[in-house]
Amino acid sequence: MSHFNKVANEWDSEGKTKMMQKLASETLKKLALSSKVDMMDFGCGTGLFGLEFIEYAKSLKGIDVSAGMLEVFDRKTDQQTEISSLKLDLEANELEDTFDLIVSSMAFHHLNTPLQVLLKLKKALRAGGKIAIVDLNEEDGSFHPDNEGMGVKHFGFSQAELSLWANKAGLSIEHSFINNIAKNGKEYKQFLAIYS
Repeated sequence: MSHFNKVANEWDSEGKTKMMQKLASETLKKLALSSKVDMMDFGCGTGLFGLEFIEYAKSLKGIDVSAGMLEVFDRKTDQQTEISSLKLDLEANELEDTFDLIVSSMAFHHLNTPLQVLLKLKKALRAGGKIAIVDLNEEDGSFHPDNEGMGVKHFGFSQAELSLWANKAGLSIEHSFINNIAKNGKEYKQFLAIYS
């Protein structure tokens, strides 16, 4: 996670901020929340995605493995008592809290074992809750300029793989493409998978 600690203070570029705003807006449309929820942002980084949900949150916990990212997250939210953060490697540890809604954006391709993490998130989900994961559709490895240095473990995910996770976790899945990114002379799709 040294990459994310190094870049944390410069992370919130205009391009990243606009992308996360769009992804959060599309996710909120699909979720159609009717009341405020206790929520968690898994792999929250500096909060660009999860903090877009604050109007719909009774409480929001940001979880990340990068201390540098969480320092920025905490600076942004230090006046908001309903928001907290936790440094936690969920691949090696368990979650103790439970939530109505768990969101995650562009974090799953950094995981060694995404299905195992999904199973842990399911255990942290209250009855009737949902897990909303945004990430890259399967790509050829050209999206990131330095896969190894940036901790990339997967070149996105196919719809078949996401459906397989749902099957193994005993969850239903609603899949949609919610954004396109043009770079490197190519177009990359970002998906939203809502597990319930």
